[in-house]
Amino acid sequence: MAVKDKFNPIIRIALFILIMFLVAKWVPYGGFVRAITDKFDYQSAQRFTAAIEGEPNPEAWEAVSDYFSLLINTLISIPLLSALITTYHLAVKRRTPGHHAKEWMTSTVRRFLKVFLYTWLFWIVFRVMPYESLVNGSQSTAFYLAIAIINIAITTAAYMLIMRFIKKR
Repeated sequence: MAVKDKFNPIIRIALFILIMFLVAKWVPYGGFVRAITDKFDYQSAQRFTAAIEGEPNPEAWEAVSDYFSLLINTLISIPLLSALITTYHLAVKRRTPGHHAKEWMTSTVRRFLKVFLYTWLFWIVFRVMPYESLVNGSQSTAFYLAIAIINIAITTAAYMLIMRFIKKR
C-alpha cells in the first residue's frame, strides 16, 4: 500500500471535520433543531438521554438539543463531503457527469452507513466497558481524556476489523 493510500483516510477525516465546522458556522439550522426539541417534554427528554448515555442527565433538554444539532450537521455535511470528493474526481479523471452523479449518490449512502456503524460501535463500547470501576470518584480531565482515547482506539480497531471482514466477502 502506497503512502498516498495511507494518508487518504486521514485527509478525508480532516476534510469532513472541516466541513462540519463550516456547516455549524454558516448553515442556520438552529430553528429546525428547536422545532424538534420543542416536541420533547422533560420526561421524554430524560428517557431519550438516558437511553443514549445510560444514566439520567440533569440537563436533558440541552443534551437533546446537542444530539439533534450534531445529527443535522452530520446529515448536511456527509452529502457535501461526497459532492466535494466527487467534484475532485470529475476534475481529475474527466469522466462524464452522469457517472459522477451515480458515484456521488452511492458514496453518500456508503458514508452514511460508515458513520452510523462507527457511531453505533462507539456507543456500544462506551456502554459495555466498565469505566465506572476505573473512575473511582476521580474528576481528572486527563483521566476522562484517556478513557475517551481508549474508547476511540477500541472502536476504531473494531471498525477496521468489521470493514476488513466485509471487504473479504
